Amino acid sequence: MSQFPSLDPMAMWRELTAQWEKSTNEFANETMASDPFRQGMHGGMNASLTAQKALGDLMARYLTLLNLPTRGDLQALGEQLHRIDDHLAGIRRALEGGAGPAPRTSDAATAPARPRRTKQPPPTTAPAPAAKAAPKKRPARKRRP
Repeated sequence: MSQFPSLDPMAMWRELTAQWEKSTNEFANETMASDPFRQGMHGGMNASLTAQKALGDLMARYLTLLNLPTRGDLQALGEQLHRIDDHLAGIRRALEGGAGPAPRTSDAATAPARPRRTKQPPPTTAPAPAAKAAPKKRPARKRRP
């Protein structure tokens, strides 16, 4: 039995697979290092990108003819909705916090500073319900002939 180092069929299979992977890897590295391979890959990528751009332009024209939004239109709409949502959230925070909304840089430069309101209106006393006067009637207007 010492003549045969290993009779395990799985060990032989693993060794055969490892040798095959090693030789395939060496062949692929040599092939990818060559200039013709790089030039072919570059040409293939350019052709793929050109076809993808042409298809996108064709789809955009087709959707425009059908009066449907394109991907760019939907992305712009999503960005606008995001800005509106942020603005509404700022207003909500300002109302809940009791402070005014934080000024934006463009608004702060153009809007003049407002003075603080320090004078309060005089307190009003509500008249008694019985003392309410009847509503005044307006005199009738003369109609022109």
